[in-house]
Amino acid sequence: MKNNKSKKIPDSWFYFGIFIFSFILYVNTFQHKWVLDDFGAYKLNLYVTQGFDGFHDIMTKTYRHGSGFYTDNLYRPFSQLMFATEWQLSPDNPGLSHIINTIFYALCCVLLFALLRKLFNQYNRWLPLIITLLYAAHPIHTEVIANIKGRDDIMALLFILLSLLFTLKYIDTKKVVHLVGVFLFFLLAMFSKESSLTMLAAIPLSIYFFRKASVKQYILVFLTLSFPAVIYLMMRQNVLSNYPSSGNFNVSIVDNYFFNADLITGWATSIMLLGKYLILQLIPYQQVCDYSFNQLPSTSFADPYTLLSLVIHLGLIIYAIIGIRKKDPVAFGILFYIITLSIVSNLVYRIGSSFAERFTFIPSLGLIIAVIFAVYKIFKVKLDANKEFRFTTSPIITSFMVIILLVFSVKTIARSAEWKNQFTLFETDVKKSENSAHLRLYYGLALRDKALEADNKSKGESDFSKIQQNNLDYQKWAWKAIEQFKKGIEIYPEYADCYEHLGSIYYRLHTFSPEKKYADTAEYYYVKSIQLMPAKATTQNNLAQIYFERGNVQKAKSYYLVSIKIDPLLADAYYNLGSCYGMLSMYDSSFYYYRRALELYNPASDFDKNRSSTYNFMGLNYNNINKPDSAIIMYNLAIKYDPLNYIPYLYKARILIAQEKFKEAIEEINKGIKVNPYAKDLYWWMGRIDFLTKNYKGAILNYSQYIKLAPNAQEGYVAKGQTYDKLNQRDSALYYFRIADRLQ
Repeated sequence: MKNNKSKKIPDSWFYFGIFIFSFILYVNTFQHKWVLDDFGAYKLNLYVTQGFDGFHDIMTKTYRHGSGFYTDNLYRPFSQLMFATEWQLSPDNPGLSHIINTIFYALCCVLLFALLRKLFNQYNRWLPLIITLLYAAHPIHTEVIANIKGRDDIMALLFILLSLLFTLKYIDTKKVVHLVGVFLFFLLAMFSKESSLTMLAAIPLSIYFFRKASVKQYILVFLTLSFPAVIYLMMRQNVLSNYPSSGNFNVSIVDNYFFNADLITGWATSIMLLGKYLILQLIPYQQVCDYSFNQLPSTSFADPYTLLSLVIHLGLIIYAIIGIRKKDPVAFGILFYIITLSIVSNLVYRIGSSFAERFTFIPSLGLIIAVIFAVYKIFKVKLDANKEFRFTTSPIITSFMVIILLVFSVKTIARSAEWKNQFTLFETDVKKSENSAHLRLYYGLALRDKALEADNKSKGESDFSKIQQNNLDYQKWAWKAIEQFKKGIEIYPEYADCYEHLGSIYYRLHTFSPEKKYADTAEYYYVKSIQLMPAKATTQNNLAQIYFERGNVQKAKSYYLVSIKIDPLLADAYYNLGSCYGMLSMYDSSFYYYRRALELYNPASDFDKNRSSTYNFMGLNYNNINKPDSAIIMYNLAIKYDPLNYIPYLYKARILIAQEKFKEAIEEINKGIKVNPYAKDLYWWMGRIDFLTKNYKGAILNYSQYIKLAPNAQEGYVAKGQTYDKLNQRDSALYYFRIADRLQ
């Protein structure tokens, strides 16, 4: 009777309980926004945001090609196909994707339990349950689940677990049909993330430790796993061959600070970081989204922490090698951990990142297996499948496990809450990784976004006092962002991205305080950024904008042309080239670049506003070539996409004034005033209509409003003087003419 008591709880309860437990841990992410790598991999990726139409490009381009990165050397189409599908069904909805991440993670945990039950079939089912729950609750996994981009890791794990399950089915039943499942699921794992390649060693290792298999079975399993790997690698190489620079893949020091270090320094630093990985998994005292330069600086074998890490890992390897013949489960866990971590350890070869918690997502499973088996081995707790497991058998161990599980769960929930948005995450993490240049940049960008939020509040706002407060708020956040970018440069003086964003913020501050010549400061930082990183298209584009506004159109055009050569998908540069050619009266070229911009605008990034602005300037082109009807069509499109922009109303009114359709022109100007009552040009042209229709008193009122909004604008005083002259009020006319003369 005793042997049957543990079987009273149906397996379905275990599966259901694991799913609910894993799901609840990340319920608080459902309202979270886009964060960190979500932008390049998803939200601002042109191909992903095309929905189903982007499938072909996702399959034939690198991972971040759609966001302007052409040398990322990554090819992970499966997760992006999912993202594109989600965008098609519900555009710009991070909540949906967070829910899907959580569902698939919970499914992974259910599958993990099913796999461990099958893998450890000689052990009581409570052992796989403990391992699964500790894995599900481990705080180090929050980066993967709370960051939508982590879908590549989640799906890779899902398909790896299925691959191993079907492998065990083949070994147990000797039915070759199960190898079809191995092939298909491992193919999907490879297309989810390239690190799945380590399963070529980890899956045969699992067979050796927990099954008896013939040489033929080993060969068939290895070949079945190898074919998907070869297919993936061939497709990856075919895609990367279209990028000439991919063969000379270079990594910034802020991403991997020892990428170009000598062999010994690289090994020493990698071994030191292996110790850091071990500590964070055994004692997850903190989680940080970025540990890069110069938070964990390069080291040598003279460093005591490096030597300690080396001794510990050599000890683990020696123990595992000794345990191979005995088929010790602890040895299996250690080997699984080492094999799966090897590809991201920077020991075998240097990768694009020095250290990241997400790299332990699959390896941590091996470590948890090793620790749990070691604990029960040390305390000699029997977990045979045919014996009942009682929590009272080892109350100390049971209590300890429960406490660990509770601590892990609370810490996971708390950490996942910190991934709410860019500002919350970076404000939290910069305090824990204050020497990371990357985090200073990220936090600066989050502060800049706060500034932009304040600026956006003024759109459509009619209360001038609120607009002034929004402007003050913008400047407050902008100066805080500047402080972070400058700290990033203090940490890494050659940080081109920090220089670029300093240029961007100073350029915007110029509109508030033109007398302080912040545009010159912006130019300085843009030039510095280009000197450090010439192949940055956005910087070339932004610097060109300064030259364009100074009237140096030819110089601006040259920089814009460079930017689209670097990034053929940079819609903003095509738009600006359209403006350049329009200024140069080369209208065919101008129309070409405007239309190209319309094709490339990303629906996730000011889509309507950008289209509106483009149609507006196309309308100007048509007006300049004496096609007013076509111009009005363009202005109407501009209004359709951005009804809160007063400029197309104004331009449309100017055409109607030229056609002496004054009543219609007044209607358009009034629409513009309703949108923006502080747009001075609207009052100028309303005054012009009044003047032309001899409504001189109305003209004076409108010119007065213009002068109120632009007290230093000479033309306002001239126009008002001319109006008084028409009313034969000579003294008043002379008064305004004299003011105009002083302003000349």
